[in-house]
Amino acid sequence: MGTIIKSVGFQNFYNYYGSFDENTYQFKEGINIINADNNMGKSKFYNGILWILRNRVYDSDTRKMENADSSYSKMASGKAINQDENFDMGVNITFINDEDKYSVSKKVQFRKNADGWVTNELLEVMQTVDNRDIPVLDMNDKEKIIQKIIPAELMNYALLQGETMEQIVDLSSRNGLSSTIEALAGINNLIEICDLSKDLSQRTKKLFNDKEREINSTNKKITGLIQERETLEARIATTETQIETYKTELSKAKEKKEILEANLMKTKDRERFRGMLKGFENEIKRLKEQKNEKEKNITSMLFSETCPWMLMGMREQISIFDQKRQELTTDIATQKAVGSPIVLPEGSPDVPSLQRMLRTETCEVCGRPAPKDGEHWKHIKMVLERPTNNSNPNRNNFNHFYSSIQTAVGAFALSIPKIDESVLNYREKIDELDDLISEKEDERENARNEFLNAGGSEIGSDNTDKQTIADYTLAEKTIDKKEGEIKKAEDAIKAWNIRLNQIETEINEIGTSKEIDKFRNFKETMSSIEYIFNNAKERIFDEILNSLEINANTKYQELTYGNLSAGGRLNFNKQADGTVQVSIKNVNDGELTGLGTGFQRMKQLSIIMAIISSKIGNKRFDFPFISDAPFSEFGDNFINNFFAIAPKVFTQSIILIKELYDPKSDSYLNDLGLKVLKKMENSEIPGTFYVNVIKEKADTTNLVTKNKPYVN
Repeated sequence: MGTIIKSVGFQNFYNYYGSFDENTYQFKEGINIINADNNMGKSKFYNGILWILRNRVYDSDTRKMENADSSYSKMASGKAINQDENFDMGVNITFINDEDKYSVSKKVQFRKNADGWVTNELLEVMQTVDNRDIPVLDMNDKEKIIQKIIPAELMNYALLQGETMEQIVDLSSRNGLSSTIEALAGINNLIEICDLSKDLSQRTKKLFNDKEREINSTNKKITGLIQERETLEARIATTETQIETYKTELSKAKEKKEILEANLMKTKDRERFRGMLKGFENEIKRLKEQKNEKEKNITSMLFSETCPWMLMGMREQISIFDQKRQELTTDIATQKAVGSPIVLPEGSPDVPSLQRMLRTETCEVCGRPAPKDGEHWKHIKMVLERPTNNSNPNRNNFNHFYSSIQTAVGAFALSIPKIDESVLNYREKIDELDDLISEKEDERENARNEFLNAGGSEIGSDNTDKQTIADYTLAEKTIDKKEGEIKKAEDAIKAWNIRLNQIETEINEIGTSKEIDKFRNFKETMSSIEYIFNNAKERIFDEILNSLEINANTKYQELTYGNLSAGGRLNFNKQADGTVQVSIKNVNDGELTGLGTGFQRMKQLSIIMAIISSKIGNKRFDFPFISDAPFSEFGDNFINNFFAIAPKVFTQSIILIKELYDPKSDSYLNDLGLKVLKKMENSEIPGTFYVNVIKEKADTTNLVTKNKPYVN
């Protein structure tokens, strides 16, 4: 029993403007390719499938899934809305399931009123019987028919969008791979039998205890032992449940550790580089402060008491000044020795000279006449009568003044030759600080580059990395704790089972009966059946894992065939907590790391294909496999390999792809697209081939996409 989609049509849905007749894709078994460039309808097509199956669409603005009923205005064609007339928006899927043909249409009526658009959703489901389309009216029946397109339990494996391919198998959770096997390989009957046998075993234990207590109701010793046995059995059951909880918690902790471990080294590197950057910043700040202090102290060095830089180059001036002072002293001494009637004595004009000048009416300073009561005569008289200041009798003694200067400056005569050396040393110290600052800034820049290479951000804080390290440490502690709790619980169960055997022995020694033996044998039989089925489940699961490893490696090698880089070998390793670790091994059986995203996605896809190939009976996936942009990280070789292998595993694939598109080509196909088209035309690849085109360039409000069938 399976499903084949025969057609998918759109009416005024996103950029699929127009009626269903204008926007319908016809599909076959095999690979159905829709080749389109960005913003030309791939994700819109995918949203049409999601709307029918899940009543949800992916909103590219919010980058998350939204309920369709809150997104009608975005889902409707911008051109249809701009025409301001009533219109219908819809998606139609016709499909065949178990030879029955169905048609599912979701429509939204857009009706214009004064306040804007009024919308009304309609769901129409038709079943074709004897070439007549019969409407399905019951809502529950409609939902059941929709689920026939892709059952809910298979949607996670059949509807993939880009990076979700990396998440289709949860290998880290305890039930991840087993649930995938159960869903795809159809072994859920074995799981149900195990659960049923466990329930029956528990019931027979209770029945046996009740019957034995009833028969031995008067024997207090036996009834006491029965009560102890029931208590221990209840403890074992509770502890076994607790162990499962511990294993789940252990699995989550290991998953957390594994996720964090991939980035832990870089996280620690970032923390180390952060510390280095902080140290460099502090050192650079300290050195700059030293330099600033040195530069500020230049002023004080100009006027230093011991070696003032202001006197730089003044040694010759001191000699000249000394010579001038000596000449002045000589001149003064000569004047004192020779004397002069005209030249006034030192300290002149004195009182006797002034009195004589008034009497003779002649100025002995300049030799000009000074008539009595004239202007010059009165000036001489004013000088004679000026107040006398005895505080500085040597105020005009320049010899004393110049001697003081010579004495003060002479003290620096020995230090001036050292000024040049002092300035040079000071400059060298500032230059040394500049060199140190430059060196530390280079080291800081290197550390910064290393920090960025380790995934650091100049904008982000270090809280995330600190939290990562803290979470990793917590995960390690949790793993140790849960492993310890599991061992402790298992040891307790062993001890309780030993005591249960002792209780059986003690009861048998007291006495038994044939009636009790019948119930005991029934209980032991059911316990054995439970044990057998659990062992069978574990054995079969191990066998499936071994088979999966072989089949997955076959598919993995086929998918990666021809790649220049070897993809390694898939290794399935069952862990103690029930998880299955799938790693990629190198030629030396060591962990192969550093593979690109394409290899990682191929790993997941090969596991899915291997599980499907392990099904009993028809070893194919009997429902549509629909993927939007699955090859965004793949090279041409991966894409070719997928197209060659997928038809052997998936009965029908609908692939929305841009890697075959060339907008500059008349055919809108690049070299790879032309090669794939040729293989389809030659029936090497079964299926259909469509190319989406845009006839007129426009923004999203008027964008119109049309499909161009190349092979149909």
